[in-house]
Amino acid sequence: MKALEEAWEEAREGLLLHQDRQVVYLNPKAAQLLGVNREKVVGRPLLLALRDHRLEALALHGGERLLEVRDRLLLAKALPGKLYLLDQTEAQKRLKDLQEAAETLAHELRTPLAGMGPLLEALTPRTKQEKEVLDLLKAEVARLARLLEGLSPIRPGPRRPVALEEVWSRLEKLLAERLKGRRVEVHLPHALSTDPEALLQILLNLLDNALKYGQDPIRLLSRLEGDRLHLEVRDRGEALPEYEPLFLPGRRGSHLEPGQGLGLHLVRRLARALGGEAYARREGEENVFGVSLPVD
Repeated sequence: MKALEEAWEEAREGLLLHQDRQVVYLNPKAAQLLGVNREKVVGRPLLLALRDHRLEALALHGGERLLEVRDRLLLAKALPGKLYLLDQTEAQKRLKDLQEAAETLAHELRTPLAGMGPLLEALTPRTKQEKEVLDLLKAEVARLARLLEGLSPIRPGPRRPVALEEVWSRLEKLLAERLKGRRVEVHLPHALSTDPEALLQILLNLLDNALKYGQDPIRLLSRLEGDRLHLEVRDRGEALPEYEPLFLPGRRGSHLEPGQGLGLHLVRRLARALGGEAYARREGEENVFGVSLPVD
């Protein structure tokens, strides 16, 4: 126990322990992040240490939130009797700088990439093999164009009626190597009016996430509820402690430490830009990652 306490005394992550709304312990990093004197708040009411009703509510009821507290951006995670604090101020600043650089890169690459499409269309294949190669090149150019759009601010393109089976046929080509040896069940009988490229990127990210972290069988399905169409990727991986934080930018996995992934964050941005929402949950023996979109 002493070694554990010594480790928390030197940790870069803040820890506050509480019981019956009273502060029992907080390490130096938590005191720094909260801007309080440890000796003056231990044994005192929880709110005296937190000085923020949002943090107090989180500590008492549990969950995880990204909050701006006294000019700092804190990722706060609450478990019974424990409140973990991680300073995300610099990380979010770096993320903002990265997004600005990505948007600049997308702007510079968009023009030459746009010229490649017409050049490929002008080519006439003479053999079946040449046609297959040309189709693959066209698909890769289209994929690069979608990636560039993902680097840019989210702006949905023109909407048109889209059959989901049509989207799946494109997904199969893009993920051909990844799908080999995997058991993926597809049931996409619906259609909706939307931006087909944004929809493809959503399903590509969801399916890619399941192929990386999920367990077979993986199910890609659509279901209609009123005027909303739900598109879901389900897998039989282990249940996760929490699902909502996975949509935070730079978050990957179930730990408090930031990861490198932006796939699910992009899914949510795209879904909201299309008038919908992204969600994740445990349902029976499956992890469910999906979006709900307006049918028209």
